[in-house]
Amino acid sequence: MFESKRRALLLLIFSLAFGAVAVILFSGYMQETKDSLGELVTVQVAGSDIPAGRVIEEDLLEEQEIPRKYMLDSLIESPSDLIGKVSMVPIVKGAVITQAMLRDNSLVSGGFRQVLLRAPLAVFDDQIDAYDQVDVMISYEQAETAGSGGADRRTTQVLLKNVTVSSVHKTGDEVTAIGIMVKLTDAKSVIWALNYGKEVRLLKTGNAKASEETGAATGPKQSPSPSPKPTPPAASNKETVKPGASTKPGASTKPGATTSPAKGGQ
Repeated sequence: MFESKRRALLLLIFSLAFGAVAVILFSGYMQETKDSLGELVTVQVAGSDIPAGRVIEEDLLEEQEIPRKYMLDSLIESPSDLIGKVSMVPIVKGAVITQAMLRDNSLVSGGFRQVLLRAPLAVFDDQIDAYDQVDVMISYEQAETAGSGGADRRTTQVLLKNVTVSSVHKTGDEVTAIGIMVKLTDAKSVIWALNYGKEVRLLKTGNAKASEETGAATGPKQSPSPSPKPTPPAASNKETVKPGASTKPGASTKPGATTSPAKGGQ
């Protein structure tokens, strides 16, 4: 009886010793693995299933650590870079969220439409951001009519006033396109300008969001004030400002008597 207890005690001691050695070896292995992976960084993952078209909110997100050497530019570290954006595809719970899955939450709503003005046809005279208000100007050449002779047919006119910028698209630090929010009827005029105009220029006038907060002007929900749509001169009797033309009504300027205008009708 005493001998059996002795053997059981020895087996228990050996088991505890081997267990301690295994724990030490496993701990050392994990430490070596962690050291080989390097520094860990936090990325954002879906805390629950996110359907396509859902606006991302903070309670939909969770954090997960991955080795920095596996970090990609498309992964997102800060939740502030996600909140307010819209998912373009369904995202399952636990999936790592990337930039390609999201788009900006457009300001366009109700009876408004977004028209995208792309460089180089569109020229942006100032640093323009979303919620800014701009005037849209167009430079184009009127069609030749009977009796126009050698009159300068180049003209520049205001197309729309106080239009709200809904999106700004950049490549690096360079602005490549700007979306403006207009009514459907005004969108027709802007598209005409893009198809047949020589240049479309945006002039920054203010910030719609700041104006709404101060009450000094209306916000994005108010329809922009349109100017007359540019039309071919055969159907147009508008008085427009021609580069280098005389200020007297009805006066015309021959191409040889005016200075060639700078780009954009300036």
